[in-house]
Amino acid sequence: MVIDVAMRQKGRLFLLAAAIGVLVGISTAAFVALIGAVQLAFYGRASEAHFASIAGALPGWRTVLALAGAGLLLGLMLHFLIPGRRYHGISDVMEACALRGARMDVRSGLGAALAAALSLGAGASVGREGPAVHIGASLSAWLAERLGLPQRDSLTLLGCGAAAAVTASFNAPIAGVLFALEVVVGYYSLSVFAPVVVASMGAVMVTRQLLGDAPAFSVPNYQIASLWELPAFALLGVGGALIALALIRSTAMVQRLWAWLRLPLWLRPACGGTLLGLIAVQFPEVLSVGYQAIDLALQGELLFGLLLALLLAKLAATALALGSGFAGGVFSPALFLGAMFGGASWSLTSALFPELASTQGAYAIVGMAGVASAMLGAPISTLLIVFELTLDYHLTMAVMLATAVASTVMQATGSRSFFRWQLAQRGIDIVAGRDQGLLVASGIEDLIERDCTRLSADISLGEAQRRIAEAASVTGHGIALLVDEADALRGSLSLEEVAAALHGARAGAALSSGDAALDVARDARISLPRHTSLSGALDTMREHGLTWLPVIEAKEGDATLLGIVHRERVLDACNAALRAARAEESGPN
Repeated sequence: MVIDVAMRQKGRLFLLAAAIGVLVGISTAAFVALIGAVQLAFYGRASEAHFASIAGALPGWRTVLALAGAGLLLGLMLHFLIPGRRYHGISDVMEACALRGARMDVRSGLGAALAAALSLGAGASVGREGPAVHIGASLSAWLAERLGLPQRDSLTLLGCGAAAAVTASFNAPIAGVLFALEVVVGYYSLSVFAPVVVASMGAVMVTRQLLGDAPAFSVPNYQIASLWELPAFALLGVGGALIALALIRSTAMVQRLWAWLRLPLWLRPACGGTLLGLIAVQFPEVLSVGYQAIDLALQGELLFGLLLALLLAKLAATALALGSGFAGGVFSPALFLGAMFGGASWSLTSALFPELASTQGAYAIVGMAGVASAMLGAPISTLLIVFELTLDYHLTMAVMLATAVASTVMQATGSRSFFRWQLAQRGIDIVAGRDQGLLVASGIEDLIERDCTRLSADISLGEAQRRIAEAASVTGHGIALLVDEADALRGSLSLEEVAAALHGARAGAALSSGDAALDVARDARISLPRHTSLSGALDTMREHGLTWLPVIEAKEGDATLLGIVHRERVLDACNAALRAARAEESGPN
């Protein structure tokens, strides 16, 4: 019977995962179509693969006007419509997993989708994977909340939504699964892995029908010319991490610049868009996702000087877009920066060691992996995304080495990833946050001791002392809760506090045994609501210096007493929850 119930639960979760995959696949295809519609409105033609050619063929003022106008619209939306006055992305999905019990607001996902479509369609130098993941995750969270699923299943569905979004965005089902586990969920477990795979398959079935199944880039079958090149590929990983750090620092610098100039929040995207447009007049390749320039770098058709110029121009354009308030992700900019950096590095390597160097396209692929791995903080996912985007597996050793080195350098600097930096800007530590979020999501209801010492609120000190002492001989806890006729909490006190009051140690003058116990009792407001989390209970006990607290339920203006909770039981529950989480992360169940 227990096995049948468990199988039905898993079957329901698989069906939900498949439904989420299909739903997110459709929403991602709609998102891509919306980007194309915005581009058509601004530039007269729509093509993600040839954005640079379309914009480059138009007068420069049109690009500047498109970005400035889109920036103004985004700023007004940010000021009047968006909660928190910032557009959400992958870092918010990570925060929801770690701290909010996998709960998200679907409205924030819709707002981010509209803002990102406007940003990318106008040509802002950002990616579409971040908003796509946020859309998928928010839809999954909304469904889990509507169905009243527990936290574990809600977290699994959130991973399903993220995996489906990555799968749909890049036509990369394997990478989508691992990205969800590596970045969003934060651990690998079969109980999470299997539904995430189902969601990814649902998404790929839909998007390959709607968007096609061709890889994003078409490249020759590159080979490593010599194993002596491996040090050069390791250096590409170091350089990739430094470029990622440069983008993070540049974005922060743009934010500080607008703050120093006291520029209103709603005006910042317009000003940033104007400057970005001026860069794009000279280098239209930096607009939007920049796939056209990436493809040229992979084909080895860009010269050293242009590669360096595009690297610097893209770095400035992306920092302006992200630092000024445009909505979008960082994966596509990371691919662009990596391709330019890798291609330029090949020029130097081939000049120094012409007999050992592979082709320029090979170095561009490795550079893409290095920068993207450092930016996302997800080396395994990045490795597979790059392979699935190019369908080229001949550079496995080189790409693995670059991603490993880049991620190690990022960890050594303390930045870890662009998303971790965004969370740090808001004072959030995602590493500690996962355990903290688990304790926030777990409540105290099962820990309430309902068989506690209840005394009438009008009892005297002497009688309270006698009754508490009698109860303590049985329970081991010298604590009493004072209630009125309706069983509403009026106060609480311990045997030690009664003794202190009778001997003058508490109030400065000894009270008599006939005085009211309520006069020295602790206020009824020092208590815990029924739905308090484990973390909240420990915080309240620490605040008041207590090892116990009454638990109440607000009812018609009164605080009806439910019982008492002791710190020992709360700590035991915390340890049990964390042990169960560790077992879930490492176990094969």
